[in-house]
Amino acid sequence: MAEKDVSRSEEARRAARNAERREQRRRERALRRGRRNWRVFIAVYSVIFLLAGAAGCWVLFRYAASYEASIPEHVMDDLMASTGEDRWYEIIRGDVTLPESEFEDTGAIFEAYYDAAVRGRRLSYRKKPDEYTASSPVYTVRGGGMDLAVVRLVPEGHGAAGFGFELWRVGEVRGVLALDHLESVTVEIDAPRGDTVYLNGRAVGERWLTGEAAPAPDLTELESRFSEVPSFARYRIPMYGEITVTDEKGVALSPQRSEDGRTVRYVAREDEFYSFTVRAPEPVTVSVSGARLDASEAVRSEDGVLSGLEAYTGESAYRTLTWTYGGLYTRPEISAEMNGTDLTPLINEKGELIFFPAQDDSLAAEMRSVVEGFFSSYIDYSGKAYNTVRHHNLLSRILPGSELYAYVRDSRDAMIWASATQVHYDELTFSDFYRVSDSCFTCTIRYKADFAAQSWYESYTYDLQNAYEMAFVRSGNRWLAAAMSVAAG
Repeated sequence: MAEKDVSRSEEARRAARNAERREQRRRERALRRGRRNWRVFIAVYSVIFLLAGAAGCWVLFRYAASYEASIPEHVMDDLMASTGEDRWYEIIRGDVTLPESEFEDTGAIFEAYYDAAVRGRRLSYRKKPDEYTASSPVYTVRGGGMDLAVVRLVPEGHGAAGFGFELWRVGEVRGVLALDHLESVTVEIDAPRGDTVYLNGRAVGERWLTGEAAPAPDLTELESRFSEVPSFARYRIPMYGEITVTDEKGVALSPQRSEDGRTVRYVAREDEFYSFTVRAPEPVTVSVSGARLDASEAVRSEDGVLSGLEAYTGESAYRTLTWTYGGLYTRPEISAEMNGTDLTPLINEKGELIFFPAQDDSLAAEMRSVVEGFFSSYIDYSGKAYNTVRHHNLLSRILPGSELYAYVRDSRDAMIWASATQVHYDELTFSDFYRVSDSCFTCTIRYKADFAAQSWYESYTYDLQNAYEMAFVRSGNRWLAAAMSVAAG
């Protein structure tokens, strides 16, 4: 019984050990399965992680590449590397604004300036502060410390670089070089109005007038009273190169540089000034460019053809005034009038202007035959002075005791050579009839004639153009020539 119990107990222990060993084997198998599954998980997870990392790296690489491609400086680097110096010069020269001037070759001046200031120097670029944005890159190209050109980049569009980044290309290259560094001066030329001045051999036109009136130096007192006081026109021209200023006679003018050195002035002063002499009787009002001449300014006052005729003129006699002026900048406009009538001057061989009183038409109609009769006798006698009848005929028309009477009376011997003279008149006028008093009038005789003279040993022809101022007086019931003065001839 006891052996059976021992046997049962042994079997039970053996069964328990077997069960324990089976459980242990089961657990070992379960552990081995768990380990195998973890290794699979780790392997699968590792593969997945590696694939995700690779994809992320690829995306990051593509992102970095897109960003790098979108940097606009690369386009600028390529532009700077591919554009030579001559091409930059063409761009800048084509867009730079040169001052318009017919007096110098501004293109050549610019090229010389570019060669000195820019050519051969290293070119660089930088962002243009006032225009550059991320969406619109703008750069300035610089050289020699100056802005030479502006480069504007434009996008290809549609995020061509990827990831929303843009690819850029050159949209505009524009020269912007200013001539601020190009040394220039302002040329001012003062010249009498109407005179032509030349800059570098070319006439300076009205487009360069400033509208300013430069005072004329050493202006005469008479000119200061002109209705339009003479002044110099002022021209102003910017210049960058050589400067040569000449007046209308080709004389070079000397420069007068301003204190700041930026303005050079030239004054075209006259070497020869205008002058004039004018003669007129007191009743005539003479004006020079609007300035009325006063009797007190006359250099000479004389009786003229009325000298010695006081018995016929009474207090009505007028004096003849002479004015002489010189040193005028402008050509004077001389005019005269009497009682509202404009007068036309006679110009003698010296260039002097002679005015006579305004004509009295009724007097001219009344006395013309008297003057014509005298002059006809005078010419008739002059051509045949040996003829006593003609000589006496002329003397009968002249006031006895006058200087004219004595002259004609004593002239026969001097004129006897003119044995035969024929006259052909191209012009013959009797004008300027003026009534001095009831017993005296004055007039002028003007003629232009061809003379054919014959003496006892020769013959020849000549032309004469003369003007005589005459005075006639009443003697009894006749009008006689009392004075004769050569006005021109």
